[in-house]
Amino acid sequence: MSKEKGKIPQLFSGSIDELTRPKTKKADKRREELKKIKKQKTLYISQDTNLKLIELYAEESRRQSNIVEDAVNLYYYLKKAMGEKNFDELMSAVLREDPEFLRSYLEKAKLI
Repeated sequence: MSKEKGKIPQLFSGSIDELTRPKTKKADKRREELKKIKKQKTLYISQDTNLKLIELYAEESRRQSNIVEDAVNLYYYLKKAMGEKNFDELMSAVLREDPEFLRSYLEKAKLI
């Protein structure tokens, strides 16, 4: 058992110094560890999405979990970068499942 698991978390003392001091290296290290810890994933997806994953897996020669993580990162950062309204428009274009329409939409929006 690691030493950190047995520690009782330190409560906020209420001092202004504690509020204004810079982040510790320990907090940064913990954040990096979170990126490396494998989490159990349970995804409920449609048959169509599963077929798309299988096709991507065959093309990319990568683990499905890597493809899913890439997709989540793409979705997350597009939403942050484009804003809610523009992202919703893009998703409605994607949901049409027509690559040619999506390509023309992206060209009009000057995204490609």
